[in-house]
Amino acid sequence: SSVSSDRPERSRNAKAQARHRAKRKAYIEQLEQTVTKLQTALALSPDQVAALPPPTLRIRQLEQENAKLIRENDDMRR
Repeated sequence: SSVSSDRPERSRNAKAQARHRAKRKAYIEQLEQTVTKLQTALALSPDQVAALPPPTLRIRQLEQENAKLIRENDDMRR
C-alpha cells in the first residue's frame, strides 16, 4: 500500500517537471526570436553584436565625454 501511495506523488512531480521544462523551452525560444528580430532591426550580424563593447564600458565612456563637455561649457560661459 505504501508503494501505491507514492505513485500519485511521483506522477504529480513528473507532470510539474514536464510543465516547467515546456515553459522554460518556450521562454528560451521567445528570447531567441527577440534577439533575431533586434539583430535584423539593427542590421547587425551576430559577429558584429559580439564585437560591441560591454554596456558598462560604453556608459563610462559617455560619462567621461559628458564631464568633458560640461567643463568646456563652463569655460565658454566664463
